[in-house]
Amino acid sequence: MNKTSLADVEAFLAVAECSSFVKAARELGVAQSTVSRRISNLEARLGHQLILRTTRKVALTDAGLSYAADLRDVMARLSSADARLQSGMLKAEGVLRVTMPTAFGRKFVLPRIACLSTRYPGLRFEVDLSDRYVDLLDGEYDAAIRLATPAQSGIKYDKITSFTLVLCASPAYLEQSDQLSDLTDLQNHSCLAQRTYAPLTSLTAIWKNKKITFQITPKITVSDSTALRTLTLEGAGLAVLPLYLVEQDLRTGALVNALPSLKFIEHEVFVAYLRHRKDSEKMKVFLRALSN
Repeated sequence: MNKTSLADVEAFLAVAECSSFVKAARELGVAQSTVSRRISNLEARLGHQLILRTTRKVALTDAGLSYAADLRDVMARLSSADARLQSGMLKAEGVLRVTMPTAFGRKFVLPRIACLSTRYPGLRFEVDLSDRYVDLLDGEYDAAIRLATPAQSGIKYDKITSFTLVLCASPAYLEQSDQLSDLTDLQNHSCLAQRTYAPLTSLTAIWKNKKITFQITPKITVSDSTALRTLTLEGAGLAVLPLYLVEQDLRTGALVNALPSLKFIEHEVFVAYLRHRKDSEKMKVFLRALSN
């Protein structure tokens, strides 16, 4: 069964409103022959004559009058549906589901979400604070904060900031441990690490003016960066931690930079989201907030 063409319906309703093929064609911006052909197609599909054509006037048949009334109702509901959808796209409203690493999210993202929540009353957030990797293609979340950029088709990545790492230890740990003046000394120390989708056991840094990559073998591995900081503060060993997480600890002396000559390469932070959702207003305001 052939489906009714929206163009055929629009041509029929235009003729019904204008009572003229010429005026209907002008209203639609098409040739008069196109209007005539579309109505003929519609009549052929329906098996009913909708319009009486004479040399003097155009009039609707009884079937045409009934059909036009039904179509006006359908088109009105279609127009209303379009308006509701466009309104939702133009307004920052609805639910935005976001997943992000725990420590980074608490320090940098949650304050921005709080501001957006106040500014846009119709916008609601569902936030997952976790250092686990979440696949956006599963459809559970709209956006994710990534500390790495795994290649994935259909996902857009926008850089929002970068951060550096520092090799930390508590003063108490260093006092009771072997000397640490060279990278080779790490093998004699208790190393701590975080287990994530971007593991911090293979590290890139600048050492003696050269870019190097080195490995650590962790004695304790945890899944959360804040837990890693806690273990380091308690003197459990050495850990490579984001500077934003331990900056205050370094300032107060609770932690120290265990190898100041070791300079880590900056890590970029991205917001990842499905490409087809980038045009929604709620996503736009979220992305703008992260870029500031």
